[in-house]
Order: sequence, then structure tokens, then C-alpha cells
Amino acid sequence: YRTPTMAGGLFAIDREWFVELGMYDDGQDIWGGENIDLSFRVWLCGGTQWLCPCSKVAHVFRPKHPYSFGSGDEQNFKVVMKNYKRNALVWLDGEHLDFFYKWKPQAIDVDAGDVSGRLKLKQKLQCKSFDYFLENVWPLPAERDCVATGMIKSPDNQCLDNAGGSDTYGQHLQIWGCHNLGNNQFWMYRKDRRLMGLLYVFDVDGLSPGSNVILVWIDLKSDRQFFDYNPKTEQLIHRKSGLCIDRHATTRDIIIDTCDSYRNNQKWTFQYTYSDRPL
Repeated sequence: YRTPTMAGGLFAIDREWFVELGMYDDGQDIWGGENIDLSFRVWLCGGTQWLCPCSKVAHVFRPKHPYSFGSGDEQNFKVVMKNYKRNALVWLDGEHLDFFYKWKPQAIDVDAGDVSGRLKLKQKLQCKSFDYFLENVWPLPAERDCVATGMIKSPDNQCLDNAGGSDTYGQHLQIWGCHNLGNNQFWMYRKDRRLMGLLYVFDVDGLSPGSNVILVWIDLKSDRQFFDYNPKTEQLIHRKSGLCIDRHATTRDIIIDTCDSYRNNQKWTFQYTYSDRPL
């Protein structure tokens, strides 16, 4: 099966072509992001990448790293974010780089080092633009496909959240304090009126008042994944049920309930909107 990216510790590649592709980016540190860099390079510079689900591969984790990220979680974060930013600076063209900074605003002030050598390699290999990846490898929505992006905020500065960053299929959408760090509070409101995060789209587990808003895979045959926005009342209306996105009275869960334009719990605003794409 074709795969857009891979796990960095579990792959096989022709040795000569690995060298020709530029091996690993020696400006990246320790661990994290090297698999993304190599995956983009393979797809954009003349190769393909495949999952072999019947393969048996042993991957033995050591009880501790034989190297150090530095002291503390913050240093660990800086190392990984530096690597991600290097990937973005090399492979994301124009609007895609701007979109990366909206999704990962912490990366803006991270020193990624000199990437000129990697850009020269990209030119030497005659690699394609990132548009090719989105159009031919993995059709993720780009910013141009959205009418709004970023945090979805309530009047009291609470934001729709994917339950603290959990990637569990079917999890309940929740509300937490807005943190301005993207990630688990970064959403894309697409032109087709689907709302989605990095992996999942908004859906509901029922069509009656009090049903939960849940996060699931996109289903092109489903009519339960569309939400219309009323900019005058600032309500998000589930199209199939006609109910509005609301907050549960006693938990952090997000539900759909009877629309009431006077309820502050049903008012939502988007962090980024676009003048050429009306809500």
C-alpha cells in the first residue's frame, strides 16, 4: 500500500539511492522529524513509498536513550520542533509554510539553523513542489481549501479541543481554555462545510438534543459531517439535525442542542478567516 510517510526506524531503501537522495539531514538533532523529511524527499524527488503489512520486523526499544536531548521536557520539545521547522523550511512552499506556522506557532521563534544546503540538494534533485504531494500522494486539505482555520473560541475564551491531544477514534470533542499553541486546538473549516483537525472530522453520535460531537474519519457517503456557520448569530449548525453546537451543562463535552441565538454557549468565532472565502 502506498503510504505518505513512515515510521523512521522501520524502513528499507536502496543504499545507493539513499546516498543520492542526500541521506539524513545532518542539521537535524537527535530524534524526531527525520522520517517526515525522508518521506517528503522520496515522494517529491522521484520515488515512491510503500507499506508492507505482512512483513515481520523486530523493533527493540532500549530502556533509556544512550544520548541526551538536554535537561527537561522543554529542551526535548525544542529539539523536535527544530527538526520539524527544518522540514517545513525545505519542503513547504509559500502558503503551506504560513499554514505550518499557524498550526505550530511555537516554531516561529525556534532557530532551525542553516537549510541552504538542503535547498540546494532539493534543486539538484529537481524535486517537485509540495502541491504535488497534496494532489497526487495524500490529498490533505490545504489552507486554500478552507474558509476558516485555527482556534474555535467561545465568548469566555474557551476553545474547542480534541480532549488534550488524544488521537482516539470516536472521542468526544471537548472545551478547554484557549492556549494559542495550535495543535489540539487547531481546526480547519473546509469549503465543503466539514470541520476537521489533523486526523479526524466532526461528526455526531446521534441526531437528538444532547448528542455528543465526536471525532471520526471522514466518510464521503455520510450526511452527518456537515456544519453550517451563521456569522450573524455566530452559531455552528449541524446540517442533518438542525441543532447547534453547544456545551454540556456539567462536563467539558461538546454536544448539539436546540438552537438559541441568545445562548452564549452556542456562540463561536474562528481565529483565522479569509476575505475571499465567505463563511
